[in-house]
Amino acid sequence: MLRKLTSALTASLLILAIVAPARAHFLWLVESESPKQLNLYFSEGPYADEPAILKRVADAVAFRLTDDKEPQEIKFTLANDELTSAELKGRGDSLYVLTRSLGVMDRGGEKFLLQYNAKTGPTLGKSAWKLDASKHVSLDVVPSIQDDQAVVTATFAGKPAAAAQVVVEGPEGKVEAETDAQGVAKFAIGKAGVYAVRVRYIEKKAGQSGDDKYDTVRHYTTLTLPVVPKLNESVSAFSDLPEAVTSFGAAVVGDSLYVYGGHTGDAHHYYYEAQNGSLQRLSLKKEAKWETVAEGPKLQGLAMVANGDKLYRLGGFTAMNKKDEEGRNLVSQADAAVFDLKTGEWSDLPKLPEPRSSFDAAVLGNTIYVIGGWALNGEDNDSTWHKTAYSLDLSQENAEWTALAEPPFQRRALSVGVQNGKLYAIGGMQEEGGPTTRVDVYDPQTKTWSEGPSLPGGGMDGFGTSAFPVDGKLYASTMSGRLVRLAADGKSWETVGGLTNERFFHRMLPISDDQLIFVGGASMSVGKFSEVDVVNLK
Repeated sequence: MLRKLTSALTASLLILAIVAPARAHFLWLVESESPKQLNLYFSEGPYADEPAILKRVADAVAFRLTDDKEPQEIKFTLANDELTSAELKGRGDSLYVLTRSLGVMDRGGEKFLLQYNAKTGPTLGKSAWKLDASKHVSLDVVPSIQDDQAVVTATFAGKPAAAAQVVVEGPEGKVEAETDAQGVAKFAIGKAGVYAVRVRYIEKKAGQSGDDKYDTVRHYTTLTLPVVPKLNESVSAFSDLPEAVTSFGAAVVGDSLYVYGGHTGDAHHYYYEAQNGSLQRLSLKKEAKWETVAEGPKLQGLAMVANGDKLYRLGGFTAMNKKDEEGRNLVSQADAAVFDLKTGEWSDLPKLPEPRSSFDAAVLGNTIYVIGGWALNGEDNDSTWHKTAYSLDLSQENAEWTALAEPPFQRRALSVGVQNGKLYAIGGMQEEGGPTTRVDVYDPQTKTWSEGPSLPGGGMDGFGTSAFPVDGKLYASTMSGRLVRLAADGKSWETVGGLTNERFFHRMLPISDDQLIFVGGASMSVGKFSEVDVVNLK
């Protein structure tokens, strides 16, 4: 909680900010979620400090830069001891920039004009950081990745800013460096987290601002830089999928990976021929090839889970329209079936209480839990967002679906995972409000829902995730390629690292106590994946 200041202390802080802002106070931009806003801080790092000095920069104006639109002006409102923007609309990665002069300072007999710049954006390595911000900042600093290091390139007036001071504070401590003749400095990024980067360049130029003369100009640029180092992974460790696919079911039993159904066509182009109806198997032994084990209905947006030596196929939707037909006729299904790996046969299970697709399922004990989703109702593109969730106790001879307590949300394109006897409904798309990183927790013992810790990252990081426990710890893989792990107490997420192939609408499953396999899915930049990747957690 921000400290309450006495009037005397407030006055002293204002004097400190005016006399020596370069010693401790800098401008920092920070993008926040829920709601999505831009925060402006005037402090030592990208966090709230003394609220009394915020009014000195309350009139600052930032700009939102994207690769396909004109820069968007962003103003701030000072309220509740914070400087925040209005809610930011739109999706996709953006770069946020700001510049502001704080006037002429006199320190130790040296008079200089103080020029502050600030930048923030998506995870280091994203293309938004390459957007041209030179028109919006006096000293531009562009971060990039090279091997296991972050590289910052500083330019002033279109030329390398050599001999600029660089200070970095992050999860691994504080680092100080100086840019070389090309305006470049490097620092290690071994751990995930937010790195606060500050660059100072002194322009040897005299001038006058108002009634005050100065001998030099001190340009400061800060970067609030989210970093997710790449994981130790074996890309394409196994045979590629026979056909790239999204929105499918998958499970691992023994030393085999099973995949069922999914969408094989272009994004948002749904028709019968672009849906898969095969159960395919890949032995996790070296040099193995995919083989078709059985056939079934064409489905996507389904869930498939394993329990013992059986696979359970649940719901999904079927595109009734053919490729050459106009319009779409998408119908969610209530069918459920079990595949016995010993006999190689499908058997019917009790139908879901209502048709359901774009949901997820998980097994806890001997019980299957179905959470989230909607029902697509046919040609008019009508849909019903479900307010229900169900369980099926596989230990009962004549098991029937049993309603859970009504979830406090309506979401599809979510994932469901298990940790410490509880179920976590992770992210998804809301009927109102778009994608979200919200997490809700169901406790089967108390039969109650509670809100859990939101996923790190932006709203889209909750869309089309995949989640599964490994060695008792719940992992989730997000659209931005971030792999996160739920803390033992279930109260926070830790970023483990980043994936080479960023995926959503994929499946992530454990193949040992220290390995995860990633199959299928797509990314916004490259489309669908046929590659099968393995991540080593240790």
